[in-house]
Amino acid sequence: MAQEFQHRGCETKVIDPCLMAHPTIFALTQKFYHFCVRKAPWMWAITYAQTDTADWSVKADAPVLRAVTKRIVRTIEDFQPDVVLCTYPLFAHMLDVLTSEGKVNVPYAVIVTDSIEISRPWMVTKAPLIFLPDEHSLLQVSERYALDEHRLLVTGFPVRREFSQRGGVRELPCAENLRLVYGAYAPLNRVRSDLRAIVQKYPEACVTVIAGERCEELAEFVGERVQVIRRTEDMPALFAQSHFYIGKAGAATMFEAYASGLPFIVNYALPGQEQGNLTLLLLDRAGVTALSTSELMAKLKVLLADGAAGWSRLSMAMQKTARSGGAGRIADALEERFFV
Repeated sequence: MAQEFQHRGCETKVIDPCLMAHPTIFALTQKFYHFCVRKAPWMWAITYAQTDTADWSVKADAPVLRAVTKRIVRTIEDFQPDVVLCTYPLFAHMLDVLTSEGKVNVPYAVIVTDSIEISRPWMVTKAPLIFLPDEHSLLQVSERYALDEHRLLVTGFPVRREFSQRGGVRELPCAENLRLVYGAYAPLNRVRSDLRAIVQKYPEACVTVIAGERCEELAEFVGERVQVIRRTEDMPALFAQSHFYIGKAGAATMFEAYASGLPFIVNYALPGQEQGNLTLLLLDRAGVTALSTSELMAKLKVLLADGAAGWSRLSMAMQKTARSGGAGRIADALEERFFV
């Protein structure tokens, strides 16, 4: 969103008030999340269920979070924004409290960053605008919550411009030119099993493994055609050069793949919000699941068969959905609602 507004000549400021106010606590929560992702998804399911039923309007004013609230107030006072965008529901609830107390007076909106399986905190804020990534999400929340329809807008998911600019026509994949991006988020044994099977079945394939903190644990796979990296600053170029993304159903990565027309093979989905992302992908027929190594290899074989006809169908389906043009649509909606 910052990139979109900067492209329009606006000044922007991106902050994480939790990180600013409580860096140590924030680091611990990040470690807990990554532990759940890699080793204890059942624990994340419990945590997610609790956040879905909690009263976030009370949490927003909890003593431990007052320093976070103060950071928000200070930033608004210093920067004097025309509008505030929240990509995490807690911050919207904090703005609800601050607005009701008369401590801030600025329009704010919420950008929902998951699909279909959208937890309650996103929807019970008093934010005048709530942006949703797809029509299925709109249907779900409309049935579940009594919300003014004028507050809900389907815009698609905001991703960086470079994804759609670099996406496009790729050469048809085959065993000799196959290029894969593998997100190593599943349990380690599953990741190793997948990678062994891939390099054995497709020795000519180029595989880029995004490993995060697992680089050393996956060093055995590094070779002439397999690259294991912690992260990359140029994901758009990597996606544009690849034929498949294999990994978990995180919303940002999935919608970046949509923008690139990069077929998505889901080998892992966290309980809760990522199940909704997976549902959207399957409804759009823009990806497939492969929840075991044997299933992954079977799906790749089918998708590459008959001149990669299956791959072509997935890629075309992704590009037809227009799921990822959210940044421009959100900016247009904000201008129309607040500044015209």
